Amino acid sequence: MTREVRLTLVGIMISIFLAALDQTIVATALPRIVEELGGTNLYAWVATSYLLASTVGVPIFGRLADLVRTKVLLSWAIVIFLIGSALSGLSPSIEALVAFRGLQGIGGGALFAVAVTTIGLLIPPRERGKIQGLFGAVFGIASVVGPWLGGLLTDNLSWRWVFYINMPVGAVAIYFLWKHMPSTAPPSRHRFDFWGAATLIAWTVPLLLALSWGGHTYAWNSPVEIGLFITAAIGLFLFIWVETHIREPLFDLTLLQNPVFRWASVALFFFGAAFLSAMFFLPLYLIQVKGISATSSGLTLTPLTLGVVVGSFFSGRVASRVGRYKILMILGNVWLVLNLLAMHYLIDLNTPLWVVLLLMVSTGLGLGPSMPLYTLAVQNSVEPARMGTASSATQFFRQIGSTLGTALLGAVLAASLQSAIQANLPTGLQIDVNAPRDPAALTKGFDQQIDGLLDQLQKALSGDQAARKALLASPLLPGELKGLLQGPPPPPAMRAAILEKVKSGLKAQLERLREDMKKALDEAIVTAIRKVYLYGALFAVFGFLATLLIPDAELKSQWGASPAT
Repeated sequence: MTREVRLTLVGIMISIFLAALDQTIVATALPRIVEELGGTNLYAWVATSYLLASTVGVPIFGRLADLVRTKVLLSWAIVIFLIGSALSGLSPSIEALVAFRGLQGIGGGALFAVAVTTIGLLIPPRERGKIQGLFGAVFGIASVVGPWLGGLLTDNLSWRWVFYINMPVGAVAIYFLWKHMPSTAPPSRHRFDFWGAATLIAWTVPLLLALSWGGHTYAWNSPVEIGLFITAAIGLFLFIWVETHIREPLFDLTLLQNPVFRWASVALFFFGAAFLSAMFFLPLYLIQVKGISATSSGLTLTPLTLGVVVGSFFSGRVASRVGRYKILMILGNVWLVLNLLAMHYLIDLNTPLWVVLLLMVSTGLGLGPSMPLYTLAVQNSVEPARMGTASSATQFFRQIGSTLGTALLGAVLAASLQSAIQANLPTGLQIDVNAPRDPAALTKGFDQQIDGLLDQLQKALSGDQAARKALLASPLLPGELKGLLQGPPPPPAMRAAILEKVKSGLKAQLERLREDMKKALDEAIVTAIRKVYLYGALFAVFGFLATLLIPDAELKSQWGASPAT
């Protein structure tokens, strides 16, 4: 590997880190953003607009990477991302932020697609495993640094710096690319498929919206959800028709005839869902059940991420050394399934924290190889002229799988929590069981209920029959105190003493209720999380079965593309 290529890889890794960091750094700042800009109803859209744009951008820019010099295209991807970042930081309203996040998402999706393709064109497959391992490690590091850095910038400067921080990082990446990256000629010189891009948007956007909204913003059987799924189905039909009738398609469906591409894409779809089952819901257990401070919630996934980084890095290096990939895929798959099942069977209320952390690291080791090896296998099986389309398609299928997995496992978690909480809570509590990802929301009404009870008691002691009737029916009022309400109202001189007695009794009652609530909630979370890991293991099994169908091949030693003359 020449010095020129090594320095180019520095620029590419900075670019990947830039886009990966943005997926985690913004989440920490979102509460402060909504507090300043308002628009709580658009809270989720700050993330959703980025997800939609980046998912659609991956296959579009992946195809462009087959037609345009990757040096130019990658630079433009960074510029689009930085423009979106700058405008997001300057946003005067939540509506503007949602729009600018969409622009930023286009740049982010382009960064991923073009960066992976560029690596495939510059590095021969036999050497590429090492680089793909670094690629996965960058993602892992960004997932750890992002939440911490987002909180640091938000607390000490402003949430706007969460976006401004991208500017100097992006400038460094552009410097390395323009200074050192060789100008590779595009593998093919054809026209871009605009109809394919339009129909791709027509089915992916409604599908992702349906999956993102289903089960919480709208019921799965609501007219909005049904309408989105129907629109997605029509759009998918049009997309397939266009791509099979146009001479130069955006997504060459003949790639599906390649068994490596076909089964790697299926495997990545399921591993995308399994990855989310391991990553997305674990902080709820760590914070609520194991008592890790919410202020440190951004670091709760560090052990899992550490495992992903190590697994990704070493699997790539081993693949480059032995020149094969399938045996490493199978070993990683089996290890992942076993660890997800271990999480399902071993996690409970009394599991020592060190055991949980060890399981997280071990699970990450199984997840790590899914990042570099499948992309490596696909790139090894296609000619350079289709490198961009094939590489971006694997990312696209993984992202669709992640979105679907988040929706399905989120629904499993919510349903399990609701049934478990209702089965374990004391009767008479008015709580919101539809806020499973915010445990505090389940207990925040206690004080208000007690205050309302005292207000009703004061009215009842003054002779208010409606308040008296409501209190006699309340399970929160201690039985011995209800006897005070059976007879005539006490004289005014006694009411203050009665109120004080009731307050002290209710305080003790409240503490018992909180203890009961904590125990019931902990048990419900453990039940739900274990079920999520069982489903995650099932996704991983499907990915493993698809992996068995991937043909094994020796990694090629020749370069994927030559510099332009």
